[in-house]
Amino acid sequence: MQKMLIGGHLVGADEWLPVLNPYTGEPVDHVARGGAVQVDQAVALARHGAEKMRELSLSQRAAILRHVAELIRQERGALATLLTQETGKLIGESRIEVERAAMVFELAAEACHHPRATQFPPESFSDGASRFGFWAREPMGVVASILAFNLPLAHAAQKTAPAIAAGNAVILKPSTEAPLTVLRLGLLLYRAGMPPEALSVLTGAGDEVGRALAEHPLVQMLTFTGSREVGLNLPLHTGAKRIEMELDAVGVLAACASADLEQVADEAVSCGFMMAGQSATSIQHVWAHRSLMAPLTDALNARLARLRWGDPMDETVSLAPLIHPRALERVARWVDDALQRGAHALAGAKAEPPFYLPTLLTEAPPESPLQSEAVFGPVILLHTFETPDEFLKHLSRLAIGVRLAVYTRDIAEAFEIARHARALSVHINDTPTLPIDPIVRGDMQEHHMCFEDMLQRIERLSQPKYVGFGRMSLF
Repeated sequence: MQKMLIGGHLVGADEWLPVLNPYTGEPVDHVARGGAVQVDQAVALARHGAEKMRELSLSQRAAILRHVAELIRQERGALATLLTQETGKLIGESRIEVERAAMVFELAAEACHHPRATQFPPESFSDGASRFGFWAREPMGVVASILAFNLPLAHAAQKTAPAIAAGNAVILKPSTEAPLTVLRLGLLLYRAGMPPEALSVLTGAGDEVGRALAEHPLVQMLTFTGSREVGLNLPLHTGAKRIEMELDAVGVLAACASADLEQVADEAVSCGFMMAGQSATSIQHVWAHRSLMAPLTDALNARLARLRWGDPMDETVSLAPLIHPRALERVARWVDDALQRGAHALAGAKAEPPFYLPTLLTEAPPESPLQSEAVFGPVILLHTFETPDEFLKHLSRLAIGVRLAVYTRDIAEAFEIARHARALSVHINDTPTLPIDPIVRGDMQEHHMCFEDMLQRIERLSQPKYVGFGRMSLF
């Protein structure tokens, strides 16, 4: 029974929620079911914690961040096992996520040593002679983050590390499916020296805890990672607070006529079926030049025949289960709908609970949800094109965010596609798995995206303050 972390205190509840192992269906543990009362408690403590964070020097914040990175690496084995138990992802994928989380905290520690202020020249104005001014960065105060199930530790690090570097108090709301690793991270942050009042991890249902955080007037900023349906409704509840969202996206791979066929097949399978397709970087659409489609299909089927599904703790297993039966039912429903509308299955298209078998589909109709939404399952749709322009026209019709991989030996073709593609990122002869994270700025509407390095993330988790000096006499 895992209690919530509220400002350094372990807090239980009247009701406890099971955290199920996606592979076995058995409870890994239980967590307290929090609600609006616990949100009020966490925010009240966070306001005091925010003042303590403001008082910490940048070197002290950096020391906390470096220390937690060390602690994560010391517990890498236990953390990876816990990740696999609660998310069902392969143990190798969990090890990568643990290392990624440690690296994020290290990057934030390094960023603490970069300048925070920029000079402003008042003398550029006619009445600004003999004046001096600069812009400084101030913490936001209380930052709340709502997390998704698929990368719980990595996303918690991405939200928490820059918030600490900027001097904020942090409240984390992990997914109900995967809260255990985030709770463990909270304990490590306390051990690393985080002021207890400045950190809470609240467990419970999203429509209870998450909504209460979104509506709370003393939360200055809310970050959200999750479904488009939930994310697009969040601004209705957040009031005037700053909000940033990372919503569903799809991976698209384009194989041009000159592409290396074997490389394309390898990358499509590895990136399409990693985490059982439950990632915003998973390849869902493969567009191949018409001359490549037949041999590419053969190459993909050959690789799919070698995939193994089973216990994700088994090092030889290559396909993970889906997170819960509802996710499996949704993927099966979408695939069945596409087949009934005229799509053809070249492989898979079958559920073997808790797995959905790796699936290749052709001729999925435009009205199928698979064509326009993120399936979050091990499904790849195959399409053909004759010219890059034809492919780009199809790409532009997608209303969801796209991460694009382009395989070609023609550098001019690569530049042309990269220039004209409507995509969040374009990766030439590479998959879109590089952890460059899109942030949907709520104040700029959904289609405006910014890709931020650690310094930019810290800046967005702070606010500017102008400091000016007028004429001063020495005599």
